Order: sequence, then structure tokens, then C-alpha cells
Amino acid sequence: MKRIRTQVEGLDGVIGGGLPAGSVTLVTGPPGTMKSSLCYAILHANALQGRPGLYVSLEQGRDSLAAQMASLGMDREAVRETLTILDLSLLREKMEQRPDRAWMEFFKMYTKSIKATFPYALLALDSLDSLEILGRWENHRQEFYELVQWLRGLDTTVLVIGELPRESTTDRFSKHREEYLADGILHLHLEKRGEFEVQRRLRVVKMRGARHETRIQALLFDDMLRVTPIVG
Repeated sequence: MKRIRTQVEGLDGVIGGGLPAGSVTLVTGPPGTMKSSLCYAILHANALQGRPGLYVSLEQGRDSLAAQMASLGMDREAVRETLTILDLSLLREKMEQRPDRAWMEFFKMYTKSIKATFPYALLALDSLDSLEILGRWENHRQEFYELVQWLRGLDTTVLVIGELPRESTTDRFSKHREEYLADGILHLHLEKRGEFEVQRRLRVVKMRGARHETRIQALLFDDMLRVTPIVG
């Protein structure tokens, strides 16, 4: 199986060599676990090597997102030709007032039309929760199934960001238990260490077609994001 290396230090070895090409991976966890940063880092690192990526933001504006990632060492100018941020936050404000369910069609139209002129190999969707709200999903599992099938039809490797409550347990990976539909699951959570320290951790719950690591890893950020074994 062809794999797309994430280029994030330590992560490719943990997930079995990279993301399976054409797969849909759910990156899930509570706020503050750097889900968006991890997904953007994967797209940014690949863009530096000439592999184009599209980051679809339904919540954060383009300039705000670019500034945030630049503060983490990911220079926007270095990937201007190979990494595009699709900012749908303004369209979201307009569409929230509409009584119909046209949002999903708008989302699909924008995402697919960009591929015709900018053939991205990686796509990050931020976030699933916003899409559920804007699309007025009623049957969440059916809607997510249809979304996953549509994303696979784009012939690209996809990362979908999912939000979990802060109090969620480490054995729950989506709000509506639809995670089994994804090809892969990266679960991020916060672990308290001692009285004052909290560490971000990452677990590969599944990655179809891969012999992935099953042990929980530490997700660290100093001058860059990296995944390492937990030191006791």
C-alpha cells in the first residue's frame, strides 16, 4: 500500500510508515491537544517537499490560522505555492442563517472545484463538528458515512479533525460513535503529570493496512512537533 509520510518526527514510525494514500483519518481529542497544529504540520511538511495540500477551515480565519502556525515555526511564505487555506468562516456566518441544508453542497462544491485547478494530495478538514452543525445533520452516522465516501472519491489523503469534551474518556473517539467509519484514528488527549504539569499524548487507535504502534506516545512541542515514547 502506498503511504504518505507525515514528516512529523516520530509519527511515521508509530503509524506504520505513513498515512495510507487515499485514506480518511479522524484526528480527535479535547481542546488544547494541538489537533489543528498536528494536521497543519503534516500538510506544511509535505508542501515543503512539493506535495500540495488544502486546509479547509470552517472556524478560524485564514490570517489568524496562518499567524498561529507561523508562531509554531511553520512559515506560510515558504509554502505559498503548495499549501492553500480555504477559509469558509465568512461563508459560514452567512449560511448559518439559511433555513435549508444547502451548506453541505456549498462545502463540497468549493472543495472539489479547487481540486480542478490545484490538485492537492492532502486535505485537512477543520472541523467535523462545525460541518455537523452547519449541515444540520440529523442522522450523524449516516451523514458521516456519506461524507467519508465522498471524501474518498476526491482521490486524496484526508485528515478530519473531531472535537471531544474535556471530560471525555480515552476510549471514546467521537461524539456519536461514528469513528468506526474512518480508515484511521489518531486520538490526542491530556494527561496530568504531578501536581502542575499536563502532557499531550497521542494514541494510534487504528490505521487500516498498517502494523501500527499500540502504545500511547507523548506529543511534544519545543521548536517543532514530535512524537516520542513516554518517559516515566
